[in-house]
Amino acid sequence: MRKKASRYARVLIFLVVGILILWLITRGQDVELILSELRHANYFWIVLVMVLSLLSHLIRASRWNILIRSTGQSAQLRHTFVAVMSGYLSNLAVPRLGEITKCAALSKTSKIPMNVLIGTVVSERVVDFLSLVLIAILTISLQFSFVSDFLNQFFFQPLMNLTTRNSLLVVSVLLVFLVFGIALLVFFHRKLRNPRADSVFYKIRHQLRGFILGLKSLWRIRDLWAFFAQTLLIWMLYFLTVYLCFFAIGGTSHLSAMAGLTLLAMGSIGVMAPMPGGIGTYHFITIITLTELYQVAAEQATSYAYIAHASQMLVIIIFGTVAWMLLSMHQHKTVEAPTPYGKPASQLNK
Repeated sequence: MRKKASRYARVLIFLVVGILILWLITRGQDVELILSELRHANYFWIVLVMVLSLLSHLIRASRWNILIRSTGQSAQLRHTFVAVMSGYLSNLAVPRLGEITKCAALSKTSKIPMNVLIGTVVSERVVDFLSLVLIAILTISLQFSFVSDFLNQFFFQPLMNLTTRNSLLVVSVLLVFLVFGIALLVFFHRKLRNPRADSVFYKIRHQLRGFILGLKSLWRIRDLWAFFAQTLLIWMLYFLTVYLCFFAIGGTSHLSAMAGLTLLAMGSIGVMAPMPGGIGTYHFITIITLTELYQVAAEQATSYAYIAHASQMLVIIIFGTVAWMLLSMHQHKTVEAPTPYGKPASQLNK
């Protein structure tokens, strides 16, 4: 109970921080102008972006299936898609909970070991991180002279100032974590080498083996070309959801595809922050990028940030809720499934 309360308290704190960031970035702006931009937005582009966003989630589910098959397991696409959407919905409540939620959901519907699924998700996240790094490198290299001053002013210089002022603290913390990590590795290596069959370390070793099997899925992919083609398609759809949103309002309709690529790279950093749904951080980074790099008016940049973020969240809320309902129905059917005695399990003692 205390652990739950602590978790919800952290979520509430991050949510308040996100809302505070939203308030700070809109303070001093013409709110009426922002609302006018939202009212007169071209909703054709917003609906198209929502459709493409949903398609990207479906392809992500299909790509996850490729990793799952490489472990010797299998799942139907509809089950994987429902699990992915339920995970996204969980992330809106508790950041990063979605990864565990979608594994738990698919484990129940497809009878795949949870530890194996977690391993495949970690492999998937490694691919996503490397993809984002490649996009960032591509973005910077194609317009280095244009974005270098911006990155230096808003990212590299503040980071250097922070580490320089607290260099001793940073080094001390890193050393403590390094020593603690080495000690933990040595301890578990000794305990997991030959554990007793009835010990907790035996269970941990069993779970680790399944997790490692999931991690190895990245090296055992049978449909390698399909995996990378779907990865490319996912990021192309992500790019289109950013770029096509430009045409929803007049103040951003003139921006180029390169601006969309830049905003994709920058906005992804905002979504990675531990805020529910990237609230606040996504808006802040998007508005800063549009106003400082592309000289878009603050009110129009804010309107764009709200539209782009809301269109993604709406897809997750609608289809994530449907996914949760389907999971609940599946769980109910499982509980009420007939037993060899001809009655549902829930009625055996009646």
